[in-house]
Amino acid sequence: MNRPRGFQSLLDTVDLPADIRTDLLRRMAAPWRGYHGLRHLAVLWARHLRFGRTGPMRRPQVARLIAAAILFHDAVLVPGAEDNEARSAALWDRAARRLRGFTAAEVAWVAGTIRATADHLNAPLPRGPGGAARLWLLDLDLSPIGEEPTVFDRNGRGLRAEARHLDDAAFATAQRAFLARIGEAPRLLRHPQLHAAFEAKARANIGRELRRGGARH
Repeated sequence: MNRPRGFQSLLDTVDLPADIRTDLLRRMAAPWRGYHGLRHLAVLWARHLRFGRTGPMRRPQVARLIAAAILFHDAVLVPGAEDNEARSAALWDRAARRLRGFTAAEVAWVAGTIRATADHLNAPLPRGPGGAARLWLLDLDLSPIGEEPTVFDRNGRGLRAEARHLDDAAFATAQRAFLARIGEAPRLLRHPQLHAAFEAKARANIGRELRRGGARH
């Protein structure tokens, strides 16, 4: 199995038992995963390391929680299902019973953060450092919207490949609706570092995609 650059660092941060690691890799490396696969996880981890290298996100204990949330947040992906995030969180809960060093509160934080990825911009945030870390993970997960246009388009093709339950017209409609909805937010990326790096490109990609979609009609 070819693993993206930096992915081993992500795995090593959580130190999963061999059978759990094998099951997770099997899920994430499924050939039909056009976007939500190993590369997506590696991208998020690389951005955590780059943009979180100063401040509270660099603390090893926080980094391990972020790594766990990254690893499991897309572990269950059933095309068309509305409970993928909840089922991914449940998978994490089962795996976490066998991990050493995670407190009950930390396990619950990871599960809640995974569930929050169902609605990045409207998910409730706990107070204090737990809320800041959750917001960081949500911003990381949205940051690919701010890729260079060629990468954004490639990601779009990957998302289309995953949406096997939709025909082309239905997928295009759903994708435009999603982009239009998040584009209405005052800020897509709320942490200053990620906002500075990706917000403007994300806005440009959303606008370009919506204009392109409108031109097809």
